[in-house]
Amino acid sequence: MQGKHYEGVVAEWYDEWLGRRRDDVEFYADFFAGYTGTVLELACGTGRILLPIAAAGVDIHGLDGSADMCRILESKAATDGFPEVQVFEQSMESFSLGMEFDAIFVSSGSFQLLTELDDVKSSLSCVYQHLKEGGSFVADLFIPWDDIAAQESEGYRVTRDSVRSNGDRSIVHERFEIDLVNQLKIGTYRYEIYSDKRLVSSVIDDLNIRWFWKDEMIRLLEDAGFSDIKLLTDSPMYQEGYSLVFNAVK
Repeated sequence: MQGKHYEGVVAEWYDEWLGRRRDDVEFYADFFAGYTGTVLELACGTGRILLPIAAAGVDIHGLDGSADMCRILESKAATDGFPEVQVFEQSMESFSLGMEFDAIFVSSGSFQLLTELDDVKSSLSCVYQHLKEGGSFVADLFIPWDDIAAQESEGYRVTRDSVRSNGDRSIVHERFEIDLVNQLKIGTYRYEIYSDKRLVSSVIDDLNIRWFWKDEMIRLLEDAGFSDIKLLTDSPMYQEGYSLVFNAVK
């Protein structure tokens, strides 16, 4: 379960690494502006996108497979004055909540953490079952064109470098190779934590992502029972590649 990758130091430093990113926050905040239905975000992490939507008065809840991410989100929601936000610690490939929503979305390419086709189909089935009739599923998918063209990295490269006010520092290193046949970016990540300019912790873990072609994703949504499938945007939401944002109706 890929959610286990996002625990420990990854969860602790997640907000620092992505705190300055606003493109997807603004996209989903605009999309749900004035929304009166109930919303569920899959792979919600620490609430980087969820909490701004909650702050706008939307009835939104989150689901994530990482216990540490869920704990941080619950603490932030309580501190920020959103105790009504429910956080479910379950995997997005096999969740069961006993409730239905008017909209479910998964942002930031997180759906691509599902690298096995059976898990993809299982997740879409769960989404369909948890939507009210006429409800919408929104997902943005990321195609890493630069990495696909490169085929592999030349050793490790630094992708994140963050410093806290107390001087603690975290550096993220990535190396990868591309499996074109299976549409996989196979990554290895090294997380280094420094205090007083000394390395105090180092963690190495593997993490793969799968990309989806437009027609392939449409077919998967149709097979799951969705209709009225629209491409909301195919603009470059991310600097590193190209995103496709789908909206499918139950």
